[in-house]
Amino acid sequence: MKKLCYFINSDWYFDLHWVDRAIAARNAGYEIHVISHFTDDRIVGKFANIGFHCHNLPIEAQSFNPLVFIKAFQRAVKIIKKINPDLIHCITIKPCLIGGVIARRARKPVVISFVGLGRVFSAQGMLLKLLRHITIHAYKFIANNRHSVFMFEHERDRICLSSLVGISQDRTIVIDGAGIDPEIYKYSLEQYRETPVVLFASRLLWSKGLGDLVEAKKRLHQRGIRFTLNVAGILVEHDKDAISVDVVERWHQDGLINWLGRSNNVCNLIEESNIVALPSVYSEGIPRILLEASSVGRACIAYDVGGCQSLIINNDNGLIVKSNSIDELTEKLEYLLSNPDERIRMGIRGRKRVIDKFSSKLVIHNTLKTYHDVVRG
Repeated sequence: MKKLCYFINSDWYFDLHWVDRAIAARNAGYEIHVISHFTDDRIVGKFANIGFHCHNLPIEAQSFNPLVFIKAFQRAVKIIKKINPDLIHCITIKPCLIGGVIARRARKPVVISFVGLGRVFSAQGMLLKLLRHITIHAYKFIANNRHSVFMFEHERDRICLSSLVGISQDRTIVIDGAGIDPEIYKYSLEQYRETPVVLFASRLLWSKGLGDLVEAKKRLHQRGIRFTLNVAGILVEHDKDAISVDVVERWHQDGLINWLGRSNNVCNLIEESNIVALPSVYSEGIPRILLEASSVGRACIAYDVGGCQSLIINNDNGLIVKSNSIDELTEKLEYLLSNPDERIRMGIRGRKRVIDKFSSKLVIHNTLKTYHDVVRG
């Protein structure tokens, strides 16, 4: 039995976005190992019950401490040597760098997954520019492994990184997001509400755009346009980009948002909404909340960054707004709030787009094919 080793920063992120593909790989005959920073015993128990082997590696996604990185690298070398996998699939930037270098040195097949290029490739601070320079050179080293494949969630990231690193087209692949099961996220016609509901569901980071939505709500309120802004998500610690609990609670007390906290049933929240908004300003993959919303049949509004434009076609299944333009976000949000029939039409088209291009069945099939091709090659 061939061994497939996933290497990723966070246990919850793997559980949310990758576990279905890992189960499919297990069913296809792979022995599954997961290297991650395991902080939730429930997830460890869940993975053990479905036959995954868990290997804990404390690694802080937002830490820039080189000593911490070196320590994680050394620990990863020992874990991967013990597993001796036939294929390594690295996800998120630090595992991609660490796992990619280990695979290059060991001449092992490796898949380097980009779920968006992230802040390292979009921020302009001196430290992040330096990290970007180092990261590009590391990817060039990794790409010299002829058994490596670079996987992207949308074409924009593939074009950008391929040009920076110099990766040939045949060493890259685009697989459209994490996929969504339309049988779980079923279509439902939005309900009429005298006060429409806009849903924001994401990690509580400034770069996810919640601050822009709050400002848009203030402006629309001044025009006499009312809506409820439901906010569900994960409060983030140890990240300079995090929105503090104090700010979230103040917005809630002032009636600017309806703070719901972390939700275990986002599908219900989408069904109870009229519009789903994610004005994220950094380059990410295809956001899962937009996939889920489209599958349920809700019109979406998002900035023109990352993979949002791969899913949301402007004026078709939602609206795309110029990044960082609160003026345009306000105007287009007002348009959606004022046109319920158009929202319904957008929701129907969004549902069809998910089924035709972004269903989990397609994503799983293409991922397993990639594994087969990389190991065989």
